[in-house]
Amino acid sequence: MDEVDVTGLAEIAERLVAAKVERQGGISTYHDHHIRGAVTEARRTGRSDELTGYLALLTGDRYRDPLPRLDRSDRDVLAALAFPVQNFVATQGVTEHLTWAGRPLYKTVFDLACYPMLIAELVPGTIIELGSGSGGSALWLADVAAAHGQRPEIISIDRTPVDLADDRVRFRTGDVGRLGEVLADSDDLPRPWLVIEDAHAHVRAVLEFFDARLTSGDYLLVEDSLAKRGALREFLRSSPHRYQLDTRYLDLFGENSSCAIDSILRRV
Repeated sequence: MDEVDVTGLAEIAERLVAAKVERQGGISTYHDHHIRGAVTEARRTGRSDELTGYLALLTGDRYRDPLPRLDRSDRDVLAALAFPVQNFVATQGVTEHLTWAGRPLYKTVFDLACYPMLIAELVPGTIIELGSGSGGSALWLADVAAAHGQRPEIISIDRTPVDLADDRVRFRTGDVGRLGEVLADSDDLPRPWLVIEDAHAHVRAVLEFFDARLTSGDYLLVEDSLAKRGALREFLRSSPHRYQLDTRYLDLFGENSSCAIDSILRRV
């Protein structure tokens, strides 16, 4: 890339950082400082690889067609992750797992930051979680919503009964392959919905069940989705233009800094 192009990219990056810092009340993040340094380095060396990646994240549309990203190979997805794989796989804990209210909480540290922002913006009327585990995640979701002054309906479904009672969460025992029985009252649940698929079973059937019931503005997150990309791809090809990726949360810390890799979906 010639020097003129580098100069242009550097100027764009400077403007974007300045506008971002202004929105933040004049306070810079670590990364804002880092990009300012990268601008100086690009002007000095004529190399702009880091600025190119930064601008790609900041200048695209927030909501995007999911298929171009889902059509990539697993190898390409992993190569483009914001963090090396060995760092990414440590984000649920290494020496111990994360906990909430004394119960295991199998979220990444990045998702612990993104979900509260999404809940604050969406103000869900209903949160449906598939895969309860021991109930730590549902409790955390209830506490996050309460911190924002919200009291959504929270339904958490697992094939194994959860030994936990909390009046903010309805734990239901059932097979996610038979959601029509487990969620027979779905027509009466308040909107918008935040649906979190973390059950790792009957993925295509689960997607089709919610596709028939989600309405504009509802969210569908498929966690731990690297192993589910095939089902996601085929589902989205059969339902073209009904879903968009929300890159605000998906790429908040860089590309795919979430366990819902290429699968934070907003119903159009």
